[in-house]
Amino acid sequence: MRAKLLVAGQWCAVASLFVVPLNKPATNVAVVLAALFSMLGSDTRVRWLAASRNPIARGALLWWAMLMLSWFHAWFATGTPPPDGSVIWAAWYPLVFASLLPTAQWRRRALLALAISVALVMLASYGMDMGLIPQRAVAHQMPAMRNTVFKEYTQQGLSTLLLGAMALSTALVASNRWRRIALAALAVLVLVNVLLVIESRTAYLVLVPLAMYWAWRGIRRERWGVVALFALVAAAPAVAWYTPVIHQRLLSSMEEGIHAYVSEREPSSVGIRLELWRRTIPIIESAPLFGHGYRQWEPLYRKSIEALPDFDSFMMGHPHQEMLWILSEQGLVGLLVWLGLLIALARYIARLESPERGIYASALLIYFVAGLGNCLWLDFSHRHLFILLLACIPPPAERLPASRVVHG
Repeated sequence: MRAKLLVAGQWCAVASLFVVPLNKPATNVAVVLAALFSMLGSDTRVRWLAASRNPIARGALLWWAMLMLSWFHAWFATGTPPPDGSVIWAAWYPLVFASLLPTAQWRRRALLALAISVALVMLASYGMDMGLIPQRAVAHQMPAMRNTVFKEYTQQGLSTLLLGAMALSTALVASNRWRRIALAALAVLVLVNVLLVIESRTAYLVLVPLAMYWAWRGIRRERWGVVALFALVAAAPAVAWYTPVIHQRLLSSMEEGIHAYVSEREPSSVGIRLELWRRTIPIIESAPLFGHGYRQWEPLYRKSIEALPDFDSFMMGHPHQEMLWILSEQGLVGLLVWLGLLIALARYIARLESPERGIYASALLIYFVAGLGNCLWLDFSHRHLFILLLACIPPPAERLPASRVVHG
């Protein structure tokens, strides 16, 4: 029975990657069941001890400790414990998954589940764009949500870019010619979807360094077919720049938003960010070393704008910039820990084999660049997408004893 519970937990871990682009409650249910079955399954002690030696799990737990210290700091400073939720506890997921997915077969099942889910969402967005599938009701009030299936356009755009990176990474190692062609076609579909269907400005900005990375990978392969494909990927952002729709969405709208904010303080997408960043700087300056503590940015920001007549238009739950959020709540110490973990992760990814190296290098690049204009860790969908993907990263060469490995 315990062996069957362990297998059930492994399938719940796989299911969590499938539902993370689709539904928040289903993601929570799958993750909780995975953790429960892992603790009830066979060889619990051996599996969890092995998982505790996983450097990815250790790095995530270090970030958890940083957030917990920030949580106690806020409690001590305000006298009231702040709410926590999965913002803090999501850092335990890599440890749980390391106890459930000890083999490459299980980890690749989870990655395949994510790829299938995002591909289905992408195809549905194409159906919406062609009029085959009705638009969501929110698209009638917010045109930017047009062609989005379950999430908002930034979340869907980033997950679609991740799908493209998975296709390119797998194409590099595919031995079958037709499989390489199919994966290349999938990557092109991703490009078109992000550029012309989703129209996410964050995805546009992320696409530029991502395309440069894959162009570099293609040149290193020294195969004309691969180089041609990756040259297409690299050239797409430059070509798209001169497409009127994209130019209007990215450059013209940003210029208009900046001008409207400076002249009339209009709460456009760009104007709200400028207001958030401008008022976050004094918050950081008042507690530069350790910050103000977990969940303290929002009340401090509210206090700084509540006297303004239209403050509700500029009221947000986070500063829409990952480093500004960390500096305001965890201070310089927290930022150094965060940057140190990202550097360590980048070095770890550089030692992986393909296709995992390309997948996780792209995921890290997407997370960092998108975090320059968003707080990804504070958003449920972004946070769970990246932490669950990170939880499936291959471990070091050390293996469990053969008698203890649970095979898929």
